[in-house]
Amino acid sequence: MGTIKGISLLELVRRHWLVLAVGYFFAFVDPFGINSKTSQAISDAFDRMYSHFYARELADSPSADLIDVILIDDVSIRTLSDPEIGYLQANDWPLSYNDYGVIIHALKRLGYGTIILDITFYRERRLGGKPDKSFQNLIRRLDYLRDEVGTRVILGAGANPKPELEASIMPLIDSVTAAGLTGWSGYGEYYPVFLELDNRQTLAKEGYDAYCRKAKCEGLAEAKEAWFMPDSSGMHMSWGQPAQRVAASLRCDAGDEPGADLGEILGIVAANAYRNLFGSETLGSGGYQSCPPIPTAMLSDVFCPKGKCDAFFPTGGSQSERIAMVGVSLPSARDLFDPPIPGRLPGVYLHAEALRNLLFYGPDYLKPIGLELNLGFNGKPPWTLPIDLILAWPLLLWIVLVVVRMLLQWRWGWEYTSGWPELAMELVEITVVLILLCLIYIAVLQCDRTPGFLTDLMACMPWLWVAIRNERKEMENEHKAFALAACTPEQPDIGRNTGY
Repeated sequence: MGTIKGISLLELVRRHWLVLAVGYFFAFVDPFGINSKTSQAISDAFDRMYSHFYARELADSPSADLIDVILIDDVSIRTLSDPEIGYLQANDWPLSYNDYGVIIHALKRLGYGTIILDITFYRERRLGGKPDKSFQNLIRRLDYLRDEVGTRVILGAGANPKPELEASIMPLIDSVTAAGLTGWSGYGEYYPVFLELDNRQTLAKEGYDAYCRKAKCEGLAEAKEAWFMPDSSGMHMSWGQPAQRVAASLRCDAGDEPGADLGEILGIVAANAYRNLFGSETLGSGGYQSCPPIPTAMLSDVFCPKGKCDAFFPTGGSQSERIAMVGVSLPSARDLFDPPIPGRLPGVYLHAEALRNLLFYGPDYLKPIGLELNLGFNGKPPWTLPIDLILAWPLLLWIVLVVVRMLLQWRWGWEYTSGWPELAMELVEITVVLILLCLIYIAVLQCDRTPGFLTDLMACMPWLWVAIRNERKEMENEHKAFALAACTPEQPDIGRNTGY
């Protein structure tokens, strides 16, 4: 075993066994959710700083403007159901079956080749105990679009199709291209690309497969073979900056142009780092809300006279590859989540951003790096033992202590550092740890991998600080003992039972 100034590496870790145990306790037991919340906050902070690099690459890629989000909101429903306009039958949520047929037809007219409805139909609706005749009309229309026109329509399939989707709704499910899962549990913050229940995949994966059957893009089968990829984890998404192309009805601030040069991007990253430390910003200039990360229009924008549509909808060229993802933005739906970027978003953006990541990265999407042992052998997802975290925590603790010992030895060996205050040295030591973790995080991202358990290690920063302070005290005691031994003259004849 190697030594560092007379101390074995095993001894170096052994003397901090309590810190090691406390770190494991907070990582696995997670009392009060402290570790998981801290890990997620750190991961979100890095995502915010990394998002401008992702947005810059995305702006120059063919997949930049393939996906548009269409939001069904209360204003659109009231406007389009007005008797003088008459596009929609229902004047409130939920819409009628005929209304969905009208929406799909309007989106097809605007050139969308794939239409994804983040809406789940659980059973056939009956009015006064009688079947709704418009149900069969919608089925016939969807059959025609699928078989004769080639328009790809995908519906939501809920979280668990077999018990949730009743037999009465299956004719509608069978009339579309696919039905994708819109809910799951046990996968943390990852989007479970390869999750499959009752032959249904996630909504983004179904959308990717439907698009690739037409565009002949690369499949994702080989992505499952990546080294050190936990089976139960999926895709870590890159979240873009506010979209530059949005409908005027959103009244939002698009922010900076995605085509900024590297110097401007680094300035934005520094500003994001400042906001991560001192509070996030949710409003743009002039009190406008920040624009969503994906090009977005409201449902009322879709029903526009020919030639008078919002500039949001591109015209000319082949538009059959474009994808419209329709979601709900209604308070009663309660379908909101907190992405890493500022502000809460309707759940449709989770699937839309996942699909955009798949179209942009393909099989090289951000896969979580990690090594987990399957303990359950049954169930989805299985029980796992995070071998990566078990091995990485003592390794990180050892590396940090080695660096700190070297730093302190340098400080004591250089006369000009003797006047440094203790607080300055503590800040230097913590900065060294942060820089080390940041470099590892950035290196992993450059390899199209998700740091995964590294965020858990970052959440153990307070315990690393405790270990550093303990090690400083131990080294000071060692230093004093060494200095005392070097300066004290030898007196062999002094002591008990000494003869004169």
